[in-house]
Amino acid sequence: MPLITIARITAVPVSVWLITALTFDADYRADNIFAVPDFAFSLLLLVAAVLPRRIAVPTLITGFYFGSGVITIAALERFDLGQPAQGALNLVIVAAYLTVAVLLTLDHGRTRMPSPAGSPG
Repeated sequence: MPLITIARITAVPVSVWLITALTFDADYRADNIFAVPDFAFSLLLLVAAVLPRRIAVPTLITGFYFGSGVITIAALERFDLGQPAQGALNLVIVAAYLTVAVLLTLDHGRTRMPSPAGSPG
């Protein structure tokens, strides 16, 4: 399966859940200091998941790095509040986001590198 397809699939589940929770659950929204960053990176990832490849790749990279930062801080807060299971789940999501982001970054950089002068390709 192509990396871009994996990235598009990875972008959807957490983003849909967060946007749904933030839209329809007033308690979740009121108690969530991360509401705006959650909504922002989730929307960015959902939009990026349906964009054409040329635009999707850098947008997905940005969204995954942004989301990783937001979710890492949320995980640390969960641990501080004595919710280790939720904190661990957040860190699993961060690991997935960072893995996809790094792979996309490496692949994007490799495919965007110009060929040295005089070499084929």
